[in-house]
Amino acid sequence: MDWQALGTGVLCYLIGSLPFSYVVARLKNIDIRQHGSGNVGATNVTRVVGASYGALALIGDVGKGVAAAWLTSVVHAPGWLSGLAVVGHNWSIWLKFSGGKGVATTLGLLLFFSWPTLLVTVGIWLVTVLLTRYVAVGSMVALVLIPGVLYTFGVTDLELLGLFGALGLLTVWQHRSNIHRISQGTESQIFKKRAE
Repeated sequence: MDWQALGTGVLCYLIGSLPFSYVVARLKNIDIRQHGSGNVGATNVTRVVGASYGALALIGDVGKGVAAAWLTSVVHAPGWLSGLAVVGHNWSIWLKFSGGKGVATTLGLLLFFSWPTLLVTVGIWLVTVLLTRYVAVGSMVALVLIPGVLYTFGVTDLELLGLFGALGLLTVWQHRSNIHRISQGTESQIFKKRAE
């Protein structure tokens, strides 16, 4: 057994488990799990607590991905182990194995491995959100397309392509409740025009 890889994987999971969105909302005495969508993520913090708090949560969640990817690089462990930070975010040991949907932490990994791909991914997210008015749809579309964007930028490392392919599918799975609400017409939209 490769004990170094095992230890790195555990550390990546623990880094991802740090519940920044939960802690930030608690600064306003709000349990984010009991408000809005109930999701422990920056989008829900923004909607419930406010944009400045949402930005803090976003920075923390993205930072977890960067830290995990950096760790695997420093100790020369397989890069895919950094994906365990997303697992930690989604199923945090500090929140009784509940958590968020992993979008921001996945983007943190992408920031470390390929910042040009991150820029394109954010662009895809923005265009999709503007067209559909659904943050969830933007997140799913953008993250599922990451492997293709990576390949366009010349990344052919199957380990990296496989990591982000798996994380894209995980994102869709984590948004299954959003998909259900969209089909029912009850999902929250942004930029929605109010009836006169």
